[in-house]
Formats: sequence, structure tokens, C-alpha cells
Amino acid sequence: MFRGVHNLTIDAKGRLKVPTRHQTQIDKTCGGKMVISIHPDDACLLLYPLGDWQKLEQKVSELPSLNIHTKRLKRKLIGHATDCELDKASRILIPGALREYANLGKKIIMSGQGHNFELWDENTWSKQLESLDSLSRRETIPVEIAQLSL
Repeated sequence: MFRGVHNLTIDAKGRLKVPTRHQTQIDKTCGGKMVISIHPDDACLLLYPLGDWQKLEQKVSELPSLNIHTKRLKRKLIGHATDCELDKASRILIPGALREYANLGKKIIMSGQGHNFELWDENTWSKQLESLDSLSRRETIPVEIAQLSL
């Protein structure tokens, strides 16, 4: 499981060094092979270990192909997917088109989401959290969340 929020820097060549605490897990679960793609709804990128990505890709491929929501999901998520691999320095290269989509500057946030990571521009991440907080104050808390004991 990938947890935590990490403040990181993208180097001049578009590479991101994966935090040390996740390197061993990534190496064990997928031999350093990962997939990066755009988030279909948010201005961020998704980074998955190859095995978890393949499970997600299989689920998406089983959706009704003529459904407009399936088409949108496939074109955004699957269509932008790019294989990447940790190099010897535990870095991944983020393709320029994906960096541009997520408006990634030099400073980014890598947020563990369990089976994957989200990669956000640092400023966009802060605005997104503020927006979510504001929206959640206006909505009724779902029963499943209200019953969750923290």
C-alpha cells in the first residue's frame, strides 16, 4: 500500500525520484515497471505498478464499448498510458505531454492512494484540497463514511 504525501522536485529532464520508503515495495511488486497516465477527471497524473495497472486496464476493457462514459475513460486513461521504469537512481521519466496536461512545474506532490500514486503540481494540489473541503461542507456525509470509525 502506498501512503503519504511527498513534496518532490522534477529535474530539468522531467524525472522524478521516487521516495526511498516506496522504492523497495515498487521493486518487489513490479520489478520497477510502472505505468503513468492522466487522471480522467482531475488535473493530475496517476502512477501505478504494472500489475495493478493491468488489473485496472482489464476492468476498463470489460466495460460496454459503445457507452460514452467508457469511451471517455478509455481515451483519457488508457489512451494516455505510458510505460515507465525506475532507473538505477530510482527515478521515473514523466513524458512532456503528461507534465503539460497536469501543468506540473518543478515542485510537485506525490500522494499515495493505496495501490497507486497521484502526481500534482504543488499549487494545484493546495487549491484542490481547499475546493474539496469547501464542497464537502455543502454535501451530506454518506452513511458509509459517517459510520467509519477513525
